[in-house]
Amino acid sequence: MPTFPPPVERAWDRLRPDPAGLVLGSVFFVLALTPSLIPRDILFQGVACGLCAASGYLVGVWLSWNWRTWVSRVVQILWEASGRSLPSWVPRWRRRVEITLSVIVILGLNAILLQAVHWQQQVASLTDYRAYSPAQYLLVFPVGFSIWMTLVMVGRGFLHLEAWLKRNLPQRIPLPVRSASSWIIVLVLVFTLVNQAIPGIIIRGAESAFSVRNSADPPSTSQPTAAERSGSPDSLVSWESLGAYGKRFVGRGLNAQGLEKVTSRPASEPIRVYAGLESASSDKARAALVVEELKRTGAASRSAILIAPTTGTGWVDPVAALSLEVLYDGDTAIAAAQYSCLPSGVQFIADSDKARASGKALVTAIVAWWKTLPEGHRPRLLLYGESMGVLAGEAAFDSLADVLHSVDGVLWVGPPNSSRLWQDLVTRRDPGTREVDPTYSAGLTVRFAQDQADMEAFAGDNSWGDQRILYIQHASDPVVWWSPRLIRQTPDWLGEQPGKDRSPAMHWMPYITFFQVSADLPRAMNVPAGHGHRYGAEILDGLALISHDSSFTPERVAQARQELERALAAQPADD
Repeated sequence: MPTFPPPVERAWDRLRPDPAGLVLGSVFFVLALTPSLIPRDILFQGVACGLCAASGYLVGVWLSWNWRTWVSRVVQILWEASGRSLPSWVPRWRRRVEITLSVIVILGLNAILLQAVHWQQQVASLTDYRAYSPAQYLLVFPVGFSIWMTLVMVGRGFLHLEAWLKRNLPQRIPLPVRSASSWIIVLVLVFTLVNQAIPGIIIRGAESAFSVRNSADPPSTSQPTAAERSGSPDSLVSWESLGAYGKRFVGRGLNAQGLEKVTSRPASEPIRVYAGLESASSDKARAALVVEELKRTGAASRSAILIAPTTGTGWVDPVAALSLEVLYDGDTAIAAAQYSCLPSGVQFIADSDKARASGKALVTAIVAWWKTLPEGHRPRLLLYGESMGVLAGEAAFDSLADVLHSVDGVLWVGPPNSSRLWQDLVTRRDPGTREVDPTYSAGLTVRFAQDQADMEAFAGDNSWGDQRILYIQHASDPVVWWSPRLIRQTPDWLGEQPGKDRSPAMHWMPYITFFQVSADLPRAMNVPAGHGHRYGAEILDGLALISHDSSFTPERVAQARQELERALAAQPADD
């Protein structure tokens, strides 16, 4: 057994790290280096490693506490009952064993580095993303270690608070009661901080920052003059009330002349109607205003109407809007309403029911108006949602039958794992099909696609009915697969053969996988289109399928993809 210089042993005694915590924390740190859904940069890999290591350290501390509290006493009693005594060297060498074992495990992290880099390069290859070199990846260790130690210090702070409370509570209270009371106070404080105070601070800060951004005029965007746009001089909705993303939606895009230039075909002036947060005082009032805008602009005479519940900020994906307009040569109307100015992730934490309430009001109002139109002369009514827009859209329906009774086609892209209807369909999928690309009721009404190739296979399939629901979900999209259940439960998608762009080296581990996929969420859009939460031109293929228009042949859709690319290049980038 090696000996250590006295300063090392004194530092060990002063810091008093928990040996079991160090060992398990290091193991969890290493496990966090295993692959997840998308490539992680140095910062987010460090965050995942730090959170996992802190969790492992906590487990080690708990095991050590059990050892000190009762297990060691039981072992000692049993040992002494056998007539033997502990060797005299055990207490003297214990500290050296602890230090040696901890150093070996921590140094072992470096041995895992090359394999971790290989895993990340594999994930990068699957998602067409750049990979880091081993030298660059070394920076993961200081980032992860700093987060780990910070969380350990915070945990020690709460332990010191518990000890202080136990000492300073009224001494007339029996010690067991003081001890229990101090723990209850600390646990309530931690619970309040984690579940209310910290999220509340984040949400209030985000509301303050994004409310300012929502009221700003976006660059390269001016008030529309065409009567077919909300916010125009003819509109019932003022330009100032639309919010930043509402102004982007109606102030950008292509007019009839722009579409004709892109497609070399005659085009109609596309209708885009929108109600911002300031346009009316409630969800129902905004939905009613959108319906009045549809009436005013003559949407009833168009070939297709698309209801597009927005994401958290009020954003409507320009790819979705232009895809529909390119497919139908502008003979379309798109309707949307804002319910928040917060990014989807923050809004999900703050109040996801707000998205559901807004979506229900918007879809219900438009469907009710649409059903008053002559049945043989109605436009085709389509519903589109992406991310939080999926939650908003599905809230209008009680069941799958209700969806089919209300609209002609639905495209839901990147559905959050908490989507009620999606969960129900995936849970009741046909036996033998995977969660990542399930089949429901032989695909008669609902289908799932991982990518463009899957959708090309659906084209011309006459077994798919007139009313169609299509989900597009990448195997690498953390928005689709993140769930609190990852903490303690193996999901089906990690027990199956991996999807098209998920690494086969990814496996479920309690706590570890939850933190890994959580770290993937902020980077879900930072990968090339076709991976993660970026669906790009796949949306066009999806809209063509749910439209169920015989003119949308594979050749026509392929041509429309090229036209969409030119259309996107002809307008300002969506900043």
